[in-house]
Amino acid sequence: MEDLREVPQNAGGSNNPAGLIALREGAAVLDRSGRTLLRLTGKDPVGMLNAVLTNEVPKEAYGGVYAMLLNPKGRIQADLRVVKAGEGVLIDTEPEGGEAAREILGRYAPFSRVRLEDLSVSWSVLGLYGPETTGLLGGLEAAEHASVEVEIGGVGLLAVGVALPVRGYDLIGPSEAVEAARERLVELGATPAERAAYETARIEAGVPRFGADITPDNFPGETAALDRAVSFEKGCYPGQETVARMRYRGHPNKTLYRLALEDPQAQAGAEILQNAKAVGKVTSVAPIPLDGRVLALGYLSRGADTAGPLTCGEAGVRVLGTAS
Repeated sequence: MEDLREVPQNAGGSNNPAGLIALREGAAVLDRSGRTLLRLTGKDPVGMLNAVLTNEVPKEAYGGVYAMLLNPKGRIQADLRVVKAGEGVLIDTEPEGGEAAREILGRYAPFSRVRLEDLSVSWSVLGLYGPETTGLLGGLEAAEHASVEVEIGGVGLLAVGVALPVRGYDLIGPSEAVEAARERLVELGATPAERAAYETARIEAGVPRFGADITPDNFPGETAALDRAVSFEKGCYPGQETVARMRYRGHPNKTLYRLALEDPQAQAGAEILQNAKAVGKVTSVAPIPLDGRVLALGYLSRGADTAGPLTCGEAGVRVLGTAS
C-alpha cells in the first residue's frame, strides 16, 4: 500500500495525510460537532423507539443500535444511532437527518409520555479513532454502540463504541467538556484529524452517509446498510412492509457500490455511463487519493454490468464491490 506520508499536500492542508495515518496506525481526534443530538426521557423511551425504528434497541442498560426512520412508503427519512445513557436515551444523527428525526420522534413522544430534548446547541461529539485509542482511555473496551462513562481531562463524558469506518470511540457531552477532553487527548499524543481524513476512511470502508449517499429518496435495501440497520425479527414500524417485500420478493432498482475513479477531478453528482447510457451516479468522492486511486461511492442501476466498462466524464470507473 502507498505510504501516505508521500502524498502531496495542498496549500490549505485539506488533503494532509497525517490524520489518515493516525486513523490507521495511531489515535486521531476529530471534531464532529454539528451533529444532531436528542435526549429522550420519561415513561418508556425504548418502547417508543422500538415502535418506530427499523432496528431493535437492546435491553442492556448501556447498549445501543444503528437504525433508520422511514416514512410509510419505506423511504429513509433519517439514519441514527441510539445510545442508552443512564435513565435516558440519546439519539445521534447526521445534521441532514436532524430535522426529520426531531419531527418524527416529536410526533410520537407525547402519546408515549416521553420528553424529547434537543441537545444539539449545547452538546457535541468528538471522535477518537484508531488502534491506539484504547490506551489513551486507560484500556477501555466497549462494543459497537455501547456506552461507558469516562473522565478525560477532569471532565465526565459518555464514550460510545465505534466499529465503522474505523474502530474507536465517540465522546459525547456538553461542548465545553468535549473541548477540554480534546485538548487533553492531544497532550497525550492523539493527532488532530481533519474531516477529509475521516471522509476518505469512510469511503474506503464503503460506509454510506446520510445527506450524501443516503437521502429521503432511498429505500434501505438500496444502501447496503440493510443488515446493520434493519431487524427482520422485531415488531412493526412505519415502512416495514415495503422493506420486507423488497428483501424477500424482489431486488432494488439500484445498489450502492465502492468505486475507483480515474478522473481525479470527479465530483459527487456526476453521472456514470455504460455504452453511452446513464446507469448510475457518484454520491461521495474521497478527498485523499489512496494507492494512486480516487475512491468513491455511487449507485449503479440493476441493469448495469458491474464487470463491464464504465465511465464518468471521459475517464474510467472500476467497481470494487458493494458498500458496507
